[in-house]
Amino acid sequence: MRKFRNWLEEWFGIPANNIGTSSSSIKKLSDSNKLSEYHVLRVQPTPNPNAFQFVINKPIISAGTKTFQNIEDAKGDTFIEALFQVYGVENIYIKENFISITKSETIGWHTIFDKIGEIIEEKTHYYDLLLDEKKVTKEKPETILDKFHKEDFPNCSVEEKKLIVEAMLDQGIRPALSNDGGGVDLLEIEGNVIKLHYQGACGTCPSSTTGTLSYIETFLKDTLHSDLTVKAQ
Repeated sequence: MRKFRNWLEEWFGIPANNIGTSSSSIKKLSDSNKLSEYHVLRVQPTPNPNAFQFVINKPIISAGTKTFQNIEDAKGDTFIEALFQVYGVENIYIKENFISITKSETIGWHTIFDKIGEIIEEKTHYYDLLLDEKKVTKEKPETILDKFHKEDFPNCSVEEKKLIVEAMLDQGIRPALSNDGGGVDLLEIEGNVIKLHYQGACGTCPSSTTGTLSYIETFLKDTLHSDLTVKAQ
């Protein structure tokens, strides 16, 4: 786990020899790699000071995202259960080849960083969501938007509006949020009000309910309809 302690020193200015974890309690990275096909390529900060993004060497989910907000959400998943057993871990978000971990404000990263890295390298497994028979293959965003005319949006059904908004979020919003270790889920559309839920690092980020929300609202107003309002829940 030497590299995790090096990251701590780089990001937080904490000397590696002052972390307070005994060498006997940490398995050597080379040993853990023998047990798992996954390893952490890099760890990067997000705009949320309480969330870090752990980038894995290859994809760990077949499609979409998975969010775990508590240990009850993780029931039966030994990997996520182990992460929630680390005191201070509050939210786990998985997408493509990264895992975003959000911690409590009362816990310092230097107290849990090593343990999180150790669990990721030892217990990560692949999530094949495409095996879910109930999963409906979504039409590609560009296909939906090719058929869409802005002036028709007010007259669309709620389901059609949801497809269009999802496509807009996929193209213009989610890629940027993903880079910051988070995402956004469309909850519902009521009249001109679009209700969203932030995922991963975006969930407790100070800018989520201000700058980011304002940007999303402006984007959807410009591309869909000027009377739209966006709310986060």
